Amino acid sequence: MMVKEKKKTLPVKIISDNPESDLRTVSFGFDAYTRTIAGLIANKENETPLVIGIYGPWGSGKTTLMKTVQSSLGSDEYTDANIYRKCKSVWFQAWKFNNENEILAALIEEIFKTMAADNFFEECKALIEKLTKRLDYSKVVGNISKIVTGTDITEIFSELEYKDKLGFYETFQKYFDDLLWTYLSWRAKVTDSEKPDDKTAALVVFIDDLDRCPRPRILKVLETIKLFMDRQGCIFVIGAANDIIEQALQGRYGADAVAFMDKIVQVTFNLPHISDTGFESFIEHISPDFKEDMIAHLPLILPAVKNNPRQFKRFINNMSLQEDLFRERKIEVAFKHIFFWNIIDYSYPSLREELKENPNILAELQKAIKDLNEITAKNDRWEFSDEVFQEKNIPNSFYGYLRNKTLVNIIKAFDVDRETLEQLITLSGIVESAVDARDKAGSEKDFQYKSDNMVKIPAGEFLYGENKDNKTIEYDFYMDVYPVTNSQYKKFIDEGGYEKDTFWSSAGLQWRKTAGVTRPRHWAERSGLPDHPVVGVSYYEAQAYAAWAGKRLPTEEEWEKAARGKEGFEYPWENGFDKEKCNSRESGIEGTTPVTRYPNGRSPYGCYDMAGNVWEWTSSFYDEDKDRRVLRGGSWGGGSSGCRCAIRGRIDPLGRGISMGFRCARTLNL
Repeated sequence: MMVKEKKKTLPVKIISDNPESDLRTVSFGFDAYTRTIAGLIANKENETPLVIGIYGPWGSGKTTLMKTVQSSLGSDEYTDANIYRKCKSVWFQAWKFNNENEILAALIEEIFKTMAADNFFEECKALIEKLTKRLDYSKVVGNISKIVTGTDITEIFSELEYKDKLGFYETFQKYFDDLLWTYLSWRAKVTDSEKPDDKTAALVVFIDDLDRCPRPRILKVLETIKLFMDRQGCIFVIGAANDIIEQALQGRYGADAVAFMDKIVQVTFNLPHISDTGFESFIEHISPDFKEDMIAHLPLILPAVKNNPRQFKRFINNMSLQEDLFRERKIEVAFKHIFFWNIIDYSYPSLREELKENPNILAELQKAIKDLNEITAKNDRWEFSDEVFQEKNIPNSFYGYLRNKTLVNIIKAFDVDRETLEQLITLSGIVESAVDARDKAGSEKDFQYKSDNMVKIPAGEFLYGENKDNKTIEYDFYMDVYPVTNSQYKKFIDEGGYEKDTFWSSAGLQWRKTAGVTRPRHWAERSGLPDHPVVGVSYYEAQAYAAWAGKRLPTEEEWEKAARGKEGFEYPWENGFDKEKCNSRESGIEGTTPVTRYPNGRSPYGCYDMAGNVWEWTSSFYDEDKDRRVLRGGSWGGGSSGCRCAIRGRIDPLGRGISMGFRCARTLNL
């Protein structure tokens, strides 16, 4: 799939993350939703009080929809008095305020500001004074008429003691009801028993971004505004992510959280995903020069941004910034390369991280796709078993990527050279995708390797040791494809691996209890690197982990055969050192790397990292003294000569160095 190339540039202007203001041209296809909700609100036959919940995840367009509804209510479409009531609207952002007093005061103040904007206080001054004189405000402070003459309501509230506040609320509610009646009817009541005529007018309060409140405050907001939700003539429209609201309420109401919301909200509107056509007018509005390209590739873009307008705008912003940075640095990069890199950046974060670690992986993936195309040319299906991948000698860490046809198409079209790819990777660190943490939740797709995969090593002869002696292993066995990672070892810790004696040998158990060990050495600073090999583990810890996993540590003969194959290669990738195929001192990294970083350094059986990265424990003794165990494979801190397959290291089983890890083995009859 190719992106049509044009001699144009993306607009440098950044698209605001705020809701769309030009609601006539940009509505994400919300027209039908807007008419439905606005019609529901304006219909004089729908009784009040009424609460409408508009639910959807962050960035899904709730605010844009609510703004569109508010704008529509003031349009000529709803002026027929035979069908519609007059709607006065207030926009209230409850997340800006801390406690109940502030929330209540701020809501009242927003309503008064709306009244003032209509010149209500000027034109109905005599009516307001009449209302004020009827109030018994002796049990509270000051002249309550200050509220309607510009005084900050929060100042009045702050002057009151708790009991006075209760009295104020009781008195003020009566005053507010009468004031609201006067505002909506534009006349005073004839008698106190006269009830609001919500067929004539209603006050619509839009409460935006309720889910932006800290969770304890969400409950306060709902309980505070509930004081107004039972007033005839009032309609509330609440915009929020429903799951966040329910989680916030569960602390107080438990399983009754849903029931609490059901009592408040009479109408629920769950905002659906915006369709492809819903984005087309938006694309034309923000990026007319690239309308054709963007619309043609919406099937790739929208899954990447989860049909979320906020993430879509950030996607466009990233490309715009990256293109401008390239232009300012006088580096020519095709738009299609920026486009495909951003798709990978958003949709396939595990691949993005692997490419950052090793850009050569892209070429390796493209080669694998080319090999697999030979098969699909025969049956026209993109479905492959592990056996097919193994037959084609495809790296284990590629399996998940290559099973996803959409990603395969992106990789095929991403015909970028190594230098340009490195430029894109560098700029992606400068121009972050900046997806909100709430948007990130659940966004990682399971295309990554399975770190506990094992590969079968067949019985038979192989060349062993420095002298390449003939040696035979009489049985088939399995070997871990990767060294044990921090994320795998964390499961061992979390499931009580250091507390359950059954996993430990007698010597290991004695050492663990005497030394008081509960974690690997360096664990605090290393556990945040989930795909890196675990280090700082003694022989006994490695042995206990293997027992917990239903495996064992390999012998050094097993390890060497898995590393160099039956032909006895000097390095896992045949002969001749190559710093691009392993993590050693020559790489200049000076630390561990993710275990999938070097697919081109795999052994003949498909094992990763059997040269460099970390030394690996084996179950074999180094010599007849039986006081030291054999380590194999070399590490990031050693040079090329120490990474050869035949090299034997030795150390006391209590050693817990920062360059020492392990992998496991298993015989077939276990």
